[in-house]
Amino acid sequence: MNRNKFRGLWYIPVMTLVVSLSACLGSGDETIVLEEGKPAHGIPSDDDADPNPEIGTSTTYIPNVNYTVENSGNDAIVRLDMTGIQDPDSYEWLKLVGTGGNGVNQQNVWVSVDGKPKGIAVYNNSDNQGENAIMVDVVFLVDNSGSMGDEADGIARDIVTWAGELSASDIDVKFGCVGYGGNVGRQYGSLVNGYGVTGALNITDYMELNNFLNNRSVTNTSRTKGYAGDDTSELYTIAENSYSRAGGECGVQALRFADEHFSFRLGANRVYVNFTDDANYPGGDDEISVSYVADAMNWNTNKGTIHTVFSGSSSSLNYSIGEAPWLLSEYTGGTVMEVSPTFSGVTLNSLPVTGAMQNSYIIRFTNVSEFMDGQSHEVKVTILSEDGRVRAEKIFYIVFGTV
Repeated sequence: MNRNKFRGLWYIPVMTLVVSLSACLGSGDETIVLEEGKPAHGIPSDDDADPNPEIGTSTTYIPNVNYTVENSGNDAIVRLDMTGIQDPDSYEWLKLVGTGGNGVNQQNVWVSVDGKPKGIAVYNNSDNQGENAIMVDVVFLVDNSGSMGDEADGIARDIVTWAGELSASDIDVKFGCVGYGGNVGRQYGSLVNGYGVTGALNITDYMELNNFLNNRSVTNTSRTKGYAGDDTSELYTIAENSYSRAGGECGVQALRFADEHFSFRLGANRVYVNFTDDANYPGGDDEISVSYVADAMNWNTNKGTIHTVFSGSSSSLNYSIGEAPWLLSEYTGGTVMEVSPTFSGVTLNSLPVTGAMQNSYIIRFTNVSEFMDGQSHEVKVTILSEDGRVRAEKIFYIVFGTV
């Protein structure tokens, strides 16, 4: 595969999923009900909305979409949050324009529910209008196997620097970290298995992340080994008992550990950054294979986008027992960056994910009472730039609830 350093822009097939809106909007079992009301202020009427255009072959992807509901008086507003979309040729970040255009630019994003066009209002974080808080939970998945020794200190240093700069920006951001790749001594019926999660820090602030990586009197790959935080004992026990069955370095095992046991904030976009120099080795276990993430029934859009920083040689990967780690990015709409094996000359500010967060979008629409029947409804998001170069589409399903 010929991959540009900042490529991360392969065509991603449309994936579908079925998930209830109630699953991501509250901590209890109650169904979230969207009430009918007057059109929300600032959101164009559905009468003014045009159908999603036909785009032909996609030229880029739409990253995974986080969806929640907001209330404005009697109005229920569906909110879609997603990270930035790049022009596949220039790598510039696309500014999205909703229903009817804005008097300067034409509309370039459309949303429909069951094929019915929705009037949408779009907020671009790059406009820095102070009207909306882009909330992001970033989790660093760090391969700490022996082969990562050359880059381990550099990765830790740059993670801390980058996290500090993000914390000082307009993004409401928290951080977590999972170290993986070491042999933890557990064998599951095969001598090649027994590799797993070897360290973790649950979602927290920049200072705690800095303490975890820099202030524990550890260096090199040990920076991401061990556990910290109020739930140290709990995370250690869970990791040892249930996340130590891979056949080698396994980013998916670390990903699932974070997804299933970290305290993500309600409504936050989940962004993962996976640092590795080798393949994903599931040891024959489909549950920790990249195919797990490829299945939208396992990894729905609310679970987040995975970005890859690869410091190895793609030509030397053993594809007979391992999997290309950047497939995690392809399947979720993430980006890929290739760096030197020593991690020298790299700053994480150059990561495509930095621009993706800084150029995040919020899309809002309302008038969904007709869909509140307890059934799943198709939501389609289509992107078509004015010059036609940026073309992408994502389809997912929401159960809105019933009155």
